Amino acid sequence: MRYKSFKDVIDAARTRRPVKLSVAAAHDRDVLEAVKAAVELGIIEPFLVGDPKKIIELARELDFSVEAYPIYPAYTENENAFIAAKLASEGQVQAIMKGFVNSTPFLKGVLDKELNLKTGRVISHISVFDIPGAEQLISMSDGGINIAPDFQQKKEIIQNAVEFLSTIEVNHPRVAILAANERVSEKMPVTVEADHLAMLIKNEYSQELLIEGPLPLDLAISRESLLHKGLDSELEGAADLLIVPTIEAGNFLGKAITYFAKGTMAGIVLGAKIPLVLNSRSDAAEAKLASIALAVVAASNTTVSVGR
Repeated sequence: MRYKSFKDVIDAARTRRPVKLSVAAAHDRDVLEAVKAAVELGIIEPFLVGDPKKIIELARELDFSVEAYPIYPAYTENENAFIAAKLASEGQVQAIMKGFVNSTPFLKGVLDKELNLKTGRVISHISVFDIPGAEQLISMSDGGINIAPDFQQKKEIIQNAVEFLSTIEVNHPRVAILAANERVSEKMPVTVEADHLAMLIKNEYSQELLIEGPLPLDLAISRESLLHKGLDSELEGAADLLIVPTIEAGNFLGKAITYFAKGTMAGIVLGAKIPLVLNSRSDAAEAKLASIALAVVAASNTTVSVGR
């Protein structure tokens, strides 16, 4: 299936049983607003980690009855991240959300060697965009964690992203490995790498998918561009997933979508045993709610056991 908007994802999440979600550093207005909206939709049961006094004060301002949910005191970024991750490692929650804490300590907590959340695979980020005028949601990886991934890391980034799309029921995904040109040229090493990646994954990956590379952005997302240039593509200008070569490319593309195109971005960290909701601390509650809904659908379709 293809989701046309985040509303479709939220509707899908509402058909599942509520997912237990720990929130690292929940003492933030936008975070609690998103958590409250998710609770009212019936898609989560929150486990709130953070400064209890601040959480309760903010919740009262939002008319959110947090007394019905457990609150775990934590006062530093490292404490917040570790406790939220520990709840997941013990099997008490099925997903983790980054609240008012920086990404580095958040991920450090999840990957702590005392816990049981690592898979051995590279940790990567997937952005999912709801763009005005677009026919469907479009995903991108990795514009948030891996700075300049090598060939093997890019292979795992693609694997993480494709498996995530499968867990949210986007079957037979169309994957475009982006470059500045569709022609393979030694003068542009990214095109050579994209070509090798596409061929390798076609030959090795058991899941049904369409993958092409190198492809410039216009040919990956626009049928009109393909027709204008007289080119053929199995993706037919309708990529579900865009693979960027570096974090800078992903950062620029993501911010262009959100600031120029007025799109909404949801963010999930992949490669751990459970989905990790990760938005920028400056993202609005709407974006955080979309990320929660994606994590709910993914967690509902994930059978990995993390409890010891």
